[in-house]
Amino acid sequence: MNVLPGEPPYPPLAGGAPGAAPEGMVLVAVPLAYIPHVARLLADLDARQRVAPVPRRRSEPERRPPTTDWTVEDLRRLSQGRSATHRTVAAVLDALAAEPERLFTVPDLAQATGRPRKKIIGAMAGLTRLLKAHYDYAGRGLPFARVAGRPEGPRELCYTVDARRAAHWREARLSRAADDETPTAGGTLS
Repeated sequence: MNVLPGEPPYPPLAGGAPGAAPEGMVLVAVPLAYIPHVARLLADLDARQRVAPVPRRRSEPERRPPTTDWTVEDLRRLSQGRSATHRTVAAVLDALAAEPERLFTVPDLAQATGRPRKKIIGAMAGLTRLLKAHYDYAGRGLPFARVAGRPEGPRELCYTVDARRAAHWREARLSRAADDETPTAGGTLS
């Protein structure tokens, strides 16, 4: 019997007479040069017979409403951040709090804050990471609401705050201003 090096003898000798095909099989003469091709063909046919697993849909993260709200103290702490993202988000919140319930697009925010559109977009992109690192993002969410566009631009994201959040933000900014004017140990104003 001609057997390729490293190949098991065929037909299997265990349980059957030499030269007899196992049950459910037929012996076919194949030129040695075609053995790899026939093996690939059989593997492909075998693979087609198997039921492919159903691809799993990527599960959407649960959209749970925040369990706690941003306190004045949390907002004050956010307003005191020194990074570029902190400063831009503070300017955005100043603009949103000045006109509660108004839907602001990124160009509106750029105009209201005097910052370039790219800075606003960059700050919004980095905000979630910043909030997850330093605040209870899972419990509080964003310090503003992000909603799908206005009637004239339904695909554009808009940002807004309600009157209560706007009042909390303004109070946080006032308490920060009061902290900044507190006399230092040397008796001078900082």
